[in-house]
Order: sequence, then C-alpha cells, then structure tokens
Amino acid sequence: MREHGSFEMEVRDQTLIVKCVDSWNIETVIRMCREYKQLAATICDQPWACLVDMTEWVLATPEMWAEIDKLNDWGNKHNQKFEAVVCSLALQKSLMVQSHEVLTNVETKFCKDLPEAYQWLADAGMLEPLHSEWSI
Repeated sequence: MREHGSFEMEVRDQTLIVKCVDSWNIETVIRMCREYKQLAATICDQPWACLVDMTEWVLATPEMWAEIDKLNDWGNKHNQKFEAVVCSLALQKSLMVQSHEVLTNVETKFCKDLPEAYQWLADAGMLEPLHSEWSI
C-alpha cells in the first residue's frame, strides 16, 4: 500500500524536531520510525530531546500506536531525556498521553504552541532559544 500523510524531521542542537502532517497510514508510521531512529542515532551519544509538532497532523490508523510504543521504548534505551509535544486537537493529546506512559526515562511536556515547546527545550539545554528567522 502507498503511504498516506507525511512528515519532516531535522536535528537542531540536541533535539530531533518532527513535524507531522495530514492523516497517516501504517506505511507512513513505519518509515517515520525508521528515519527517526536514524536521525536520533546521530545525537544519542549525549542526552537528547524530541519536539513533536502535531499542529498539522490529523490522526492515524489504530495500529500506529504499537509502532509508536516501540519507538518510545527505543528512546528510553538510547539516552532520550525530554519530549515536547504540541497538539492541535484534544483527541491527539489524549492519545499521546497514553502512548507516553512507555517513556519512563523521558520528561514529557505538552505545550500549547511551538514557542512554548522551544523555550522549554531551551531551558533544558537541548535547543538554542527560538529565533524569529527560524522556521517552525
């Protein structure tokens, strides 16, 4: 089956930034998890963080959550210490709260917007403070 939905990822300082877009099927989730691990591996020799931007994400098929649980477990074992999540829908937040129960070694904060998420990660020493010329 072809992928549905998309994502963008980049590493900035000690933070992996993930922007989720549209609705996802399992194929998109599997590719995202694979690419996430590849990028995180470039910074996981030191404590690192993830910023998950869900402001343009709709939802995904239910089988996604098993893959996300595996990814969260991988983060626990690979030095992830912080995760900032920005949701646009209450349902997203509810589902993400449940999935973050697996993140036992990671401090998670659900933020109202991207500037709050950037500031929290900057305060944690994981990301330079947000500059107005940066795209988010």
